[in-house]
Amino acid sequence: MLNLVINEWNKVFIRKSNYVTLFIILGTSALLSLMPLLFNDESAFEDISYGKDWQDQAANQITTLEEENTKLLTSESKVSFVNEITASDNQDEIERLNYHLKEGIKPPANNNLYKSLVDTSDLNLLVGIFVTIIASAMVSKEFSMGTIKLLLIRSYSRSKILTSKYIATLLITVTYYMSLYIGTIVVALFTSEINSTTEYVYLSSDWTYMHSNFWFYFLGILASNLIYLIIIATIAFSLSTISRNTSLSLGTTLGILFLGPLLTLYLSSKTELAKYLLTANWNLTNYLPGNNPSIEGMTFTFSMIINGLYLFLLLFAAYYSFNKKDILA
Repeated sequence: MLNLVINEWNKVFIRKSNYVTLFIILGTSALLSLMPLLFNDESAFEDISYGKDWQDQAANQITTLEEENTKLLTSESKVSFVNEITASDNQDEIERLNYHLKEGIKPPANNNLYKSLVDTSDLNLLVGIFVTIIASAMVSKEFSMGTIKLLLIRSYSRSKILTSKYIATLLITVTYYMSLYIGTIVVALFTSEINSTTEYVYLSSDWTYMHSNFWFYFLGILASNLIYLIIIATIAFSLSTISRNTSLSLGTTLGILFLGPLLTLYLSSKTELAKYLLTANWNLTNYLPGNNPSIEGMTFTFSMIINGLYLFLLLFAAYYSFNKKDILA
């Protein structure tokens, strides 16, 4: 089995397209960390590094922002749109600093390592697209090229052959996903301030501030997004096995990826049965502190059970199809 997995892994990683994919993932995540510097974000250059007297610094900063807002909103008979936006940003910063003072948590610089790592999760969809491309061709390409016959003349069972392909798909998924954060960390360590405390302050879904231990919160994001990518990879892999058609499995999976959440949102307004859809349950970040489930009444346990059932059905169909159909035809 191990040799089969290694063989499938090598099939993907010897392709030039794979290195292009890794370069895009690494480059995009690195660029995200560089954005504040590339676009001359003043907050990135004028960050306050809070010292032992951070309470006084924060209080003075709040006073300065409040005075600036007063000028912005009263300097003209008709306040400009730009001034309104600036005042809104200032107010958000005032609320954030007030929360830090209230909870006794030393605030980080605006451009900090924790923020860079959390923001990287916004690129999860990009990895999902590349995972879909790889998984959609994992089995169907063997049929189109006729190389499936070379696998079947070996002494391995069909189930072992398919399992090795699925394991290789999951390993590739993890590799792409970890590359996303490697690119961020390498750049952020040189361009972002290191946080002075493990407490992480963030906005909840109801637009109020709250805080958690950063590493527990971040591990929750990592695990939730990885499960999401595994689900996407499984859908594409199963459709590739069942249809033996790369274009069909790729198009269908991408359709689910982009249109599924929109359809779920629409159906959830019509019926409670929408909560049984896979697309209503695959985003487990909805259960992190400060977030809400996509449909009221859903729980983490419920979503895990629904996700597990869908994965079982997809893989069952894939194995049944691979084992029962005439492969050599």
